[in-house]
Amino acid sequence: MRITDEVIDGMRSERHRAAGAEARAVAELLWQALGRLGFVPNAAMRHGEKDVALFWPVLRGEVTVSGHPMVALGRIPLDSANRLADILVRAALEEHTKKATTR
Repeated sequence: MRITDEVIDGMRSERHRAAGAEARAVAELLWQALGRLGFVPNAAMRHGEKDVALFWPVLRGEVTVSGHPMVALGRIPLDSANRLADILVRAALEEHTKKATTR
């Protein structure tokens, strides 16, 4: 008998299945957000090929052994990582400014 993902999923508890669904939904939201920021899937990128496109990291919705949902963030090219860090820093500064002005 071949063990498939469906067989493994069938052995998981409802809590694990729900946590996995939640993690996959959050990963999907991150994919959508990255797409809106101009990032594209890096599946088409070949090793050593120069391109100006921003490539997003591999995102997977997973569940820990104890049943907690998480999103695994995989490797990302350095240029794309720098751009993502810049975007996140600007968003954090904007959020900090909003909080400071509402106090």
